[in-house]
Amino acid sequence: MNHSHPTSSGTQNQGPFTGKTTMLEALTADPSLGMVLMRDFHLGGCRNCGFNPHDSIEAVAMQNGIPTERLLAAMNRGS
Repeated sequence: MNHSHPTSSGTQNQGPFTGKTTMLEALTADPSLGMVLMRDFHLGGCRNCGFNPHDSIEAVAMQNGIPTERLLAAMNRGS
């Protein structure tokens, strides 16, 4: 009877990010992703490698020539 579920406050999709997740949603959920994006993909550190926070992960990947699956794998890596 003891189910070890973290209680969620109304949000059911606390699983992995998808291509449709916005960068703002992802970075809000896991602020450490900023470092992953900069270190692994050179995204978000300056004007030339910046992105619109309201763009989806899929859109940012396409705009920067990164395979969406690769970007998602890095962003969904263990927390």
